[in-house]
Amino acid sequence: MKKLFALILALCMILTLTAVSAESERTTVVFWNSWTGGDGDALQALVTKFNESQNEVYVDMTRTTSFGDMLQTNLPTKEAADLILLNCNDLNKYGSYLLPINDIWENTSLKEEDFSSAYLGMAKVGDDLFGIPFQITTYMMYYNKDLLAAAGVEKIPATFAEWTEAAQKITALSTADKPIYGSGLFYCYNGQNQSVMQRFGTGYMIEGDEENGYKPNLLDNQALADALIWMKNLYDNGDNPKERDIDSMMAAGQIGLMTNGGWLKGRLDASGVNYGITKLPTVTGEDQSDWALGDLNCFMMTTSATEETKNAAYKFIDWWFTGSGLEGQDVTQGIDYSGITPNAEWSISMCYVNAYLPTVNSPEYQAVETLVAVSPSATAQVQMFTEVGTLFWSDAAALHGQMVEEWVFNGPTNPTYEDVQNFLAPYQDDLASYIAEYYQ
Repeated sequence: MKKLFALILALCMILTLTAVSAESERTTVVFWNSWTGGDGDALQALVTKFNESQNEVYVDMTRTTSFGDMLQTNLPTKEAADLILLNCNDLNKYGSYLLPINDIWENTSLKEEDFSSAYLGMAKVGDDLFGIPFQITTYMMYYNKDLLAAAGVEKIPATFAEWTEAAQKITALSTADKPIYGSGLFYCYNGQNQSVMQRFGTGYMIEGDEENGYKPNLLDNQALADALIWMKNLYDNGDNPKERDIDSMMAAGQIGLMTNGGWLKGRLDASGVNYGITKLPTVTGEDQSDWALGDLNCFMMTTSATEETKNAAYKFIDWWFTGSGLEGQDVTQGIDYSGITPNAEWSISMCYVNAYLPTVNSPEYQAVETLVAVSPSATAQVQMFTEVGTLFWSDAAALHGQMVEEWVFNGPTNPTYEDVQNFLAPYQDDLASYIAEYYQ
């Protein structure tokens, strides 16, 4: 009996040591990002699935609201994560601490031609590739179906004139007990405002390039003036609230039309509000697919990575686009969702348009009417505020939010083009100072 017990004990020790040895042989990839909300929970579930699906690589993911601070503190000392999710507009800010990943095509099953050239181009500096598209946060129009029906609005607005007309009719439904607004623009939210304003036809806030020079683009800009006048009139006419928490008002059934990204979808689903999603309007309504304005976040490698951890991270990125997801969805609309890739699952569940063409062209993606409806053309404009990667991007984006709020809440009523020019003059000077600070 003692011999049998000793044999069993020895076998248990061997199995334990074997398991520990196998675990220790895995290459650990440290992965940082700022996805701390519900979408981050979905990301964590997918990372866990990857870790459980193989025994070569372990992805150790940290989600934090201190992501930016962690990068600034740890990148210079090469103690940062190997892999990060970074907005392409921060390429120049952190460029010296990022690794080119031109060799990813040779070391994975991924193909460059399988990615949208417009989005992949945002992750390049010169001929060097620094990122693989993870998430496109394109702004879209959300609309309350019940409010539109109650107001007698039969056509979903495709132009800004139609937005104005529908907003007036919806606002008329408001009561003392339940205020209702036809329009729900965030005047403090620079991204949402700019996603609308560029659709009026205005270019970047600062135009040009480093070789030929930059110049501010606020004054003598008819399209920008038209956008600002439109936004202010909505507020002055009582069709758009001053409140900042428009998301909550939309979820409470108090907003008819608004612009937002895919992250709002989960909240509206939980609220029970009867809503739809489509492309944002334009001036003519005939070119709605020509803009896909928003942000692009990419998988990027830092200089803290070793050759071993970089190659291990490549395996995770490869799996993200070609592996198997959580397999949690049923067969619906005649489409089997049980074997979709993590990339497709992320895009479909979060309502994010995708840069990976095999996903975009898949029957699972094409079966989602909302995603198809908001998908842009292959040549759509995708960048906001200034050219991607410019050193003054953050300053210009921050100035934008201040500028719009000041104009809408404190500008003259019944504004004219000249009123807009007078108002924008000091902001034009501010942009000129950013150019001088960074490039002269």
